[in-house]
Amino acid sequence: MRFKSHVRAVLAAAALLAGVAALPVGAQQLEAPAEAQDRRAGELFERGGIAPSEPSPGGAGSEAASDADADGVPDGEVARLEELRPGIDVPLKVGVGHRPPYAIRTRDDAWMGLAVDYWRVMAESLGWRYDLVALDDAALESGLQNGDLDAVLALTATPRREELFDLTHPLHTATMGVTSERSTRVVSVLTGLMEWTFLRLVLGLCVLLLIVGTIIWLIERRRNTEQFSRSPLKGLGDGFWWAGVTLTTIGYGDKAPVTALGRGVAMVWMLAGLAVSSALTATIVTLADADAGVDLPESLSGRMVGVVAGSSSEVALGREGVSLRSYADLASAFAAMSEGAVDTVAGAAPALRHVVSEDGGLSARVETTALDPHYITIALAQGSPLREPLNVQILQRLTSESGWNLSLRYLDE
Repeated sequence: MRFKSHVRAVLAAAALLAGVAALPVGAQQLEAPAEAQDRRAGELFERGGIAPSEPSPGGAGSEAASDADADGVPDGEVARLEELRPGIDVPLKVGVGHRPPYAIRTRDDAWMGLAVDYWRVMAESLGWRYDLVALDDAALESGLQNGDLDAVLALTATPRREELFDLTHPLHTATMGVTSERSTRVVSVLTGLMEWTFLRLVLGLCVLLLIVGTIIWLIERRRNTEQFSRSPLKGLGDGFWWAGVTLTTIGYGDKAPVTALGRGVAMVWMLAGLAVSSALTATIVTLADADAGVDLPESLSGRMVGVVAGSSSEVALGREGVSLRSYADLASAFAAMSEGAVDTVAGAAPALRHVVSEDGGLSARVETTALDPHYITIALAQGSPLREPLNVQILQRLTSESGWNLSLRYLDE
């Protein structure tokens, strides 16, 4: 009896297994929730820039559903979406803000500028389609972060932005500029001539004239007493005068050496005078130049400086301990300077010059510095496939005649 019971149990188990094996394969699998299928399909269609189609009224067993993959999206549609290329199949969204001379918004809402023209040339070369989207600074960065934008033009490179985005090679490297009160040319020259550097040069020149004058007096005082007095005080004065007029090649002729040694010294001094005169002229022009560079941070010590918030100037000057006040843009910073809230404005020299030249009411001039902290770039989303082709294009343009022509069109440096 016990043996028969075991046999019946084995036969029953075998029958059960046979029945399960006879079921359709699809019935043995758990069907994914409809919500997950819809979400996946929506993501794929959204990537392609098209709206998902309505579900077939026939349900899961309909003929339309039989052509779908595991995610509920037709196989052909998935392949098509994966082949979409940014800028070619889908226009790029390129953010731009008013940042002259790199991005300038005209009165008819058109865009021009160094960065804008660079982008147009590169996009045309790469065969990219794009739409320019005008936004303010805050919206530009947030739009790039949340995926609403593919690129942002004319952002200055900073450590913070490099952490948030991918930055291309610089389109332009701008020297930092600092504004100062505009003065007349005469005042600028006189101010430069009163600097200690120039006074020290004049003092050194006087010592040199005295040395040469003493040498010629010692040589000529015995045989040329009419022109070089034997009296030490008057004789040294005669020698100093002769050295001065000979240096400037004026040569009044009232004094001239008559000895062979004296004439040899005169010839050497005249040749040396050409170099001394050239050096003196170059120094005077440099000191009197209205656009001469300024020394940082000494030149800004004790002054309140207006900068654009988040700019390279803010980073560089803040590191030097300069007193700063941040503003949304250069226009706001210049307005604050006009009201006396800040003493000067610092920023990219080309941008400062553009604002000063466009606003006739500003009584200011732009002085350059030795710093080059403004690297004008194109910002992209992290891991963007656009970065490498743009970098290649930028390097090609920077070393080409077309790149130079673009720079000359918008920059005066």
